Amino acid sequence: MKITEKDLTRQDEDIAPQEFSEEEARDYRFGNLPEVVGLVFTVFVIWLTFAFTG
Repeated sequence: MKITEKDLTRQDEDIAPQEFSEEEARDYRFGNLPEVVGLVFTVFVIWLTFAFTG
């Protein structure tokens, strides 16, 4: 599936309910993993900052 400029600029209000549900199902494939990885990475960077700068 190729993403077009129109797809990138569409708002949730512009999407039909069924299409919105399909999009949500695709987005849920990774669950909360991106948020957890981002949080762990952020904590790691903060730890590095304090570990090497004192």
